[in-house]
Amino acid sequence: MKEELLTDALLREFLLGKVDDEERARIEDLFLTDPEARERVLVVEQELMEDYLENGLTTGDREAFLLRYGQTSAQQQQLRIDKAIKDWALRENASSQTVSPVISTWDRLRTRLRPVFLIPIAATTIIAIVVGGIWVNSQMERAAIARELVQLNTPASLREALPQMVSRDLSPVTVRGIEEQTEVKKSADTQFVELRLPWIQKERYSMYSAEVRRLSGDESFTIRNLQGEGDGRYLIRLRLPTQILTRGQYQVRLSGSDTGGAVSQAEEYPFTVLE
Repeated sequence: MKEELLTDALLREFLLGKVDDEERARIEDLFLTDPEARERVLVVEQELMEDYLENGLTTGDREAFLLRYGQTSAQQQQLRIDKAIKDWALRENASSQTVSPVISTWDRLRTRLRPVFLIPIAATTIIAIVVGGIWVNSQMERAAIARELVQLNTPASLREALPQMVSRDLSPVTVRGIEEQTEVKKSADTQFVELRLPWIQKERYSMYSAEVRRLSGDESFTIRNLQGEGDGRYLIRLRLPTQILTRGQYQVRLSGSDTGGAVSQAEEYPFTVLE
């Protein structure tokens, strides 16, 4: 079979499984051995996919198409994804019709790509950029918070009286229960809160670690290398910027450790943030 005999109509029949075995074998052989013929087949296949996504196939062709391209659950899922992306792209295109066209690198690239490839690539790129940007921003924000917590809770910083700071004494949870929870009210005049955590265990430790966790979410922050202080009432002070606290119930889990690696049982201190 010569390439000039590969008409679009014949290739559509081939792709829909409507040619006889001899014709199918010849087209498959040409597809494997002739680069130009292979390109023709791929172009027609993409046009066929476009027709399906745009509901442009006859009932018979649609059934034949699904028999070849929608048999497995993976193929069916991919078709649904392609359809959703196609609909999204059409809506975006319609909403931007009033914008003056500008020739860009993306426009030039689009002219070289077949539509069925272009739409998934564009949507995937946008999704990747958005998700990646969110992830990067989230990681940068958490890193900045971690640095601020370390700075606020160094021994030198704890000796300083910070402006716009309030102090709150927390009570640990015991087997008998707890008293009314301590409240921290956020306001424009309060930028920092110092939590004073009494250590009720007999054993004293060289270092303490505190995890601050919001009970109704996944927000948590850990501050390490805290030191106890006081001769009579032994306690650990912990400073937090109020900007990282949102309305709700919180819990501080405080544990001690020594240079030998021994770790104490954690004590829990609840408090409530109001806005």
